[in-house]
Amino acid sequence: MQTIDVQGKSIMLDDEGYLLNAEEWDETVACAIAEKEGVITKCPLTPEKMGILRFMRSYYKEFNSVPIPRAVCKNVHQQKNCTYEIFPDPVIAWKIAGLPQPSRHIIAELKGLGGVS
Repeated sequence: MQTIDVQGKSIMLDDEGYLLNAEEWDETVACAIAEKEGVITKCPLTPEKMGILRFMRSYYKEFNSVPIPRAVCKNVHQQKNCTYEIFPDPVIAWKIAGLPQPSRHIIAELKGLGGVS
């Protein structure tokens, strides 16, 4: 188990770095995870990145599934390949969004491989 320190509070992560308690997620936690993953060197996250992360979280909460990357971009009013340009590794975006460790199926969807089992 890992922890990250966010504003004086220890946030628990699993061994792979995924947030254990989704209720602890906010912009500062996302930023700390992004720094840990090497996506950014300094907080805060850009509004474009936060828009993508928030949409991923709300979509997952409603459908318990991963959104189609182009749907993400359309819903956050960004260009059609925004997810790949802003987050080259969509699995890392999933982690930064504070979502649970993905199954192989979700990883395949995130990477655009569709129904790969």
